[in-house]
Amino acid sequence: MTQKQRPSVDGLRTEPLSIVRVGFIGLGARGMKALLQMAAIPQVRMTALCDTSAERLSQALAALAEQCAGKERPDCTNDSSDICRQTDVDLVYVCTDWASHAAICVEAMRHGKHVAVEVPAALTLEDIRLIVRTAEESQRHCILLENCCFEPQVEEAVAAIRAGKIGEVVHAEGNYYHTLGDRWTRWRLDTNRRYRGDLYPTHELGPICQALGIGRDDRLQTLVSMDSAALTGPLEYERATGEVCPDFQNGDHTTTLIRTERGRTILLKHNVLTPQPYERQLSFIGTKGVIRLNDEGSASHAEMTLRMNQSIIHSLTHGLPMPISVYDLATWCAVGPLSRRSIEGGFVPVQFPRIRE
Repeated sequence: MTQKQRPSVDGLRTEPLSIVRVGFIGLGARGMKALLQMAAIPQVRMTALCDTSAERLSQALAALAEQCAGKERPDCTNDSSDICRQTDVDLVYVCTDWASHAAICVEAMRHGKHVAVEVPAALTLEDIRLIVRTAEESQRHCILLENCCFEPQVEEAVAAIRAGKIGEVVHAEGNYYHTLGDRWTRWRLDTNRRYRGDLYPTHELGPICQALGIGRDDRLQTLVSMDSAALTGPLEYERATGEVCPDFQNGDHTTTLIRTERGRTILLKHNVLTPQPYERQLSFIGTKGVIRLNDEGSASHAEMTLRMNQSIIHSLTHGLPMPISVYDLATWCAVGPLSRRSIEGGFVPVQFPRIRE
């Protein structure tokens, strides 16, 4: 079946579910918090849990038993394929390491499940295309868990921009500064060791794309990325693992410039290595004004995630399109591999692939 023959999932509506049966994969710090949030939503029933750690599974069961007294105990497994195949699962919620995201998404959709997946959903263009193709063939939702799109001040800014309050946006900027320090996990360190480029662009790019109508009135067209030398990464790697790391690839600071088909520009900055305060910043420059947002950690991560999860469940129980489509997922996640291609090619312009024809 060719791309043109596959049905679109743009505006996908599915049969409304009275209860959304959720299978959770990945019960680390992020996964455990999301699990308890989802379990507290009245229309949700947790039917399956998966983690490679028996200890984390036990902790999750205990937390659910305390929070959801009287509800049926979910099945437990250490194999994500069990969750994807389980018949009493409607939504697979993925909070595993980045490298495993794409394969789980594809397997779940091929078994008829909707998917909600943590960012980034995929690290390569090939996996991004596979996720889109599988969503189209299966007619299942695959939503990116980009909770920054659900921050109240971001939602207000996006609505104002769409309403024309600052005229036509000509330029937008977003930065993600988050020194990880003691929060580095081995798999995330290894990913940064292996790859150059902006590995985590969607916190800034998601809200920018929503405000600029990317995927509706415009599309991302050309990207150029540059990175600084990798000075801090090798030191962080040795501090965290005790291993000398002479081949750390990700630069301390990565800068990406994007131009859209309509001639708007977007500047993204990413830094999780050098010591500095946490900051997510968004700026929109329009023909009639400017909107600037700055979150220095004041916004509640729990609040954003709760609003996102409630929105997902609302879409499934009412048969509505998801607030973030699989085409959004593909466009936003493509910055990772495209920025790497630009940098490794000598900081050259690269073209965004067309996600759909």
